Amino acid sequence: MKKRWGFVCLCLLVTGCARLSDVDESFLKETEEPEVEKDKTPVVMKCDSETQGSLTFESKGDQIQKMTQSFSMSFTDLGINEDLDQNAIKEKINQSLDSMYQDLEGVQAVGEIVGDHVEITVTIDYTAADHEQLMEAGLLESGKVDSAYISLEETQESYEDSGYTCTIE
Repeated sequence: MKKRWGFVCLCLLVTGCARLSDVDESFLKETEEPEVEKDKTPVVMKCDSETQGSLTFESKGDQIQKMTQSFSMSFTDLGINEDLDQNAIKEKINQSLDSMYQDLEGVQAVGEIVGDHVEITVTIDYTAADHEQLMEAGLLESGKVDSAYISLEETQESYEDSGYTCTIE
């Protein structure tokens, strides 16, 4: 009798396991957390500082897609003599920028001579860039460990705390 009772329990256990593996996937989806609709509205935020230049952030909702930073440097700050050929100066500046950023995917930097100073523009396409490389190069601060993107809201707070004036267009 004990053998039969053990056999019946074993059969119930096996059929119970078989049924669990055949569970309809829609049941599993109902028990998961509902997926929140993420805002994908294009947003442009500009941050300006009298001493550090300007930044423009392009995002979809809160997720930053691209950043463009512009700042000026005088010839003396760069160690350039003003009586040198303007084209030679521009070429040297762009060679220097290329050597600094050439290994970073999604990063472009260019310099333009404007009067007695150089306007440098650095553009980072976060959708194409390797975030680890950007952190190693000092172009991106490490954020929350579980964050999958760069937050526009948190970036705005950080830059405003650093003295920038930010406006969303």
